[in-house]
Amino acid sequence: MKLGTSLRFLYPTGAHTHTLFKQMLAAAPPGSFIERPLGATDSGEQARNVLEVAAAARAAGLDGLLFGDNHAVPAAYANSFAPIPTLARLMAVTGEMPLGLVLLAPFYHPIVLAEQIGTLAAFANAPLVVTFANGGRAQAFDAFGMRIASRAARLEELVAIVRALLAGERVTFRGKHFTLENVSISPLPRVPVSIWIAGTVAAAAARAGRIGDAWLSGQNATRAELAQQLDVYREAAARAGRAALPVLRRDIYVGESDAEAEATAGRVLAEGYRGTGVDQLLIGSAGSVVEKLRAYRELGFAYVMVRHIVGDHAAMLHSFARIGESVMPAIRNL
Repeated sequence: MKLGTSLRFLYPTGAHTHTLFKQMLAAAPPGSFIERPLGATDSGEQARNVLEVAAAARAAGLDGLLFGDNHAVPAAYANSFAPIPTLARLMAVTGEMPLGLVLLAPFYHPIVLAEQIGTLAAFANAPLVVTFANGGRAQAFDAFGMRIASRAARLEELVAIVRALLAGERVTFRGKHFTLENVSISPLPRVPVSIWIAGTVAAAAARAGRIGDAWLSGQNATRAELAQQLDVYREAAARAGRAALPVLRRDIYVGESDAEAEATAGRVLAEGYRGTGVDQLLIGSAGSVVEKLRAYRELGFAYVMVRHIVGDHAAMLHSFARIGESVMPAIRNL
């Protein structure tokens, strides 16, 4: 079994951020997904922490690292680090650990994006993963002057064009959202680049099976939802003649003991956190987390991407150390 990590991409700009988050969460329907910024409030400290967390993930022997995306986030609420330059900086500390991006596909132009991926690949020491998601925050679509209803079509066109450009093809494309005439890019990737599709519903899982190299599940999906979506994904991949690679998303904290882990994560949950239920979290001692991962392996997930529920930097580093010491050796043969 493989275990990778995704890093935080929203960071608070002050103590007021938590108050604003709680106001948004209170106004949202039950179970809504809202990203809560956690951690330090100074952008320089945030950047240093990201580097230290990436180094900790490498030291723990994790199988990959993803950095995610957001747009048009007011500085009065949070800092949102752009993923492509962030990943380029992280390459200096991650060595040969595979790296990747989670991008909100509707907001990218395929030529510029393919050129940036090719450039990242020139500096990379390991394979790259580019994960495309639809996005769902209305404010971001308003900022770009886009209709949110166009997001799925934009994603599909982007994937088709970027895949062809990265393969070195000269691309002529006339779609609803993009028109290209005899376009090619440089540099071409010198390391393998995989295209994953993220999604939280069955339609997204089907799309991943049809056009993606892997499917990255939703972090809040219940076990029943995962089982249903996994069947949809595998059927779509088989029809498209693609090998299926389902990748589970979960939030994690590995503590000294079950009691310590539950107490540490419980403080975050009590204050409000993403609309996630406890059953969708990997919280506990190393042994308990391994057993939860074993259950997901039996469900059909051989790769799990985790993100820490805690924002406290020291606690996160200790959790990574426990993952490296006890979790990674235990899951290698699952």
